This record gives sequence, structure tokens and C-alpha cells, in this order.
Amino acid sequence: MAVDALAGKIALLYAQDGLASSSLSARDRASLQSLFETGVLEEVRSGAGRRVVVKNHAALDTFVQRLYPSGLEGITGQLAPRSRAVAELRDSKKARTIVGPPLILLRGVGDCTLRNGEAVLPVAYWTELAGVASLRLDERQWGYTGVLAVVENLEVFWNFERLETGAQLALYAQGRLSGRILEWLASPAMSEARLLHCGDYDPVGMDEYLRLKAACPNRSNLFLPPDLEDLFTRYGKRELLGSNAAVLARLRKVEDKEVRRVVQLMDRYGVGLEQEVLLAV
Repeated sequence: MAVDALAGKIALLYAQDGLASSSLSARDRASLQSLFETGVLEEVRSGAGRRVVVKNHAALDTFVQRLYPSGLEGITGQLAPRSRAVAELRDSKKARTIVGPPLILLRGVGDCTLRNGEAVLPVAYWTELAGVASLRLDERQWGYTGVLAVVENLEVFWNFERLETGAQLALYAQGRLSGRILEWLASPAMSEARLLHCGDYDPVGMDEYLRLKAACPNRSNLFLPPDLEDLFTRYGKRELLGSNAAVLARLRKVEDKEVRRVVQLMDRYGVGLEQEVLLAV
């Protein structure tokens, strides 16, 4: 199997010493432009259509070696996606898929633990010892009983205890929660956990809360500090709304009472609010 679509078409060039021009997309032509400009490839008439033919096989070999260091067929056998992308394309970010269990960061206080049968993860102890606990989600169904704060931004995650949410466990959402983490939060093992979304009070933050609530209905709430309106008037930021007008318009139709309260504040004052302000007051 070819490394990618372009590699497959180059393989046909080798095998047939040519290729129908119509089979090359605009993106393909951009990638091969240097070969056309230097005469390595040439477009010629062929019957009623046109055909791309190879005029310099040695130069085409050099081009392929530079673009595909492991050849047009790439690496055979098992290899992690990012490692394969480096070996085949010299760029880990070109990995087709990222497989494997996600990594999550947790902070716990008090006697917070995760459990899987008789196994216990002392999250609060790890947090006291090292500042953070890390967990790889895999087939083991770790569960938690209590209040879990889903924290959007890193600075607030490091200091989530200062929010006084009542949660003993905090999970760093890294902005938007991944689908795999949402699946874990919705799993039977986590059914005894009550979830408290702690994010920015802007359209994206409210949209994220609704994603969490949809995955875990009847046990998800939005953290709303008692002085939220005062914070909006003093620290609100207009730019948080300007780039998310479509999301805000959709949120205005949502019936969730907690979201409606935040949307009303956004509409009343024309601003959104970054959650980091909660550490400053």
C-alpha cells in the first residue's frame, strides 16, 4: 500500500511510464511542480486527452527518495502512527491517525482516590508529593465517587482548590475534552461521579459544558461563582464574543438554565469572561 495518494500515483508513473493528466489533482500538481519545470515530467497529448510521462527516471528517483525516505510503499509491519509518519514522511504531524490510550492529568485533595476493583490510585497523595497525578486511560475501568471538576485552562487546574468548588478531584480538559475522555466520564465506572464544568464564561466554554452534559446527563453542572455578574462588568472581554458569534447565536436557543444565565450576561454586557480571573479576586 502506498504511503499516501501522491505516492500511489507516482508508483503508477513508474509502472506505466505515464499517467492520465486528469488523475492528478491541483494539490498533486503543486507537489510535482518542480518536476514539470525541470522537464523530469512532461505533459503530452494522448488520443483525445493528455498524459503525463516520465522523461528523466534518475531525477524522479532522487525526488522520490527526498520526499519518501522509506520508499513509495513505506514501512511494512507494525509501527506507531507518529513514528511511521517520521519514517515515511519525515514529519510526525502527518500521522494519519493517533492510536493508543489518552493521557490525562489529575489533581486531588483530601483522601481522593480512584478505584478499579481492589486496586487503588492515591491521587491526593500523588498530588501532594509531585503536584499532579497522571493516568493513561486503557481497558482498566478506573472509577471515582465524589465531585470531579473538569477544568478548561492549565493555570486554573494547578490552583483549582482556590476556586472552592467543593470538588476533591480536578481533571485538566486541555481546552476541549477529547472524545475518549468523555467516554470514560460517561462509563459505568464513573457513574457515581458528579461533574462540575469549570471553564471560560464565553460561547466556547458554554458549548463545552453542553458536550459534557450531553455525555453525562443528570450529573453535570456548571460552576457559577456567586459574584459572576460583577466579574463580567469588571473583567469582561469583548473579543471572546466577536469570533464566536455563530456559537453564541446557537446558545441563545438552549434551555439549560445555567447556560441561559451566562448567555444573558454575555448579551447584557457584550463580553465574555476568562476563568483565570477567579484566581485574581
